[in-house]
Amino acid sequence: MSTKKSKITVKKVFIFSLIIFAIYIITFPKDDSPPNSIMVTLGGVSLCSFVICGLILLGRAIFGQGNRNGRIEKCRACCCCTKKASVQTASYNDSNYTDNNEYEQKEQDFEKFKNSLTTIWSSGLFSISFEYSDGKRELLLDKVQINSYNEVYFSGYCFDSNDQRTFKTDCLESYIEYAEKEYSPRRFLTEALGLDLEYVKELKV
Repeated sequence: MSTKKSKITVKKVFIFSLIIFAIYIITFPKDDSPPNSIMVTLGGVSLCSFVICGLILLGRAIFGQGNRNGRIEKCRACCCCTKKASVQTASYNDSNYTDNNEYEQKEQDFEKFKNSLTTIWSSGLFSISFEYSDGKRELLLDKVQINSYNEVYFSGYCFDSNDQRTFKTDCLESYIEYAEKEYSPRRFLTEALGLDLEYVKELKV
């Protein structure tokens, strides 16, 4: 997996503003001496930033949860009707094959690939997101699988392509985002999914 991409987020600004404001409170003069003008300015700016970021995060939590729940319900309905899995890049992608012979061969290859995988987790639905080789993906994870080389795959309903997808964790280009936290693939398997750490250490993740 490549190095995590650094980015400024509302949550990081929120925490930074809280720290600056806390420093302002701690360093505020206890006697009658006038406060430092720079610290007063920083305190005011950090307080405004703290309030604004807090409101943004609160709005995201309220509206984002509703949107996500709606998408999960839609996904569950779609999953009942979906019988084929399509995959891209490191996985298989049927849409690139228009010739019948090539399509049939690809179908056979995919079935062979799918049957070669061993499921190591399938105990629920986890809504996760990550950067992949072809862009950011939001996945309703319902299965973790490995191949004969102990390489790990995430399978589930992809909101971006509206079908079942399988992603190889080696091709992830960022940490996994789940429940407003970020995980490496190994930490996600052990901390979020509850797989045994010693077992996960044997996997190529």
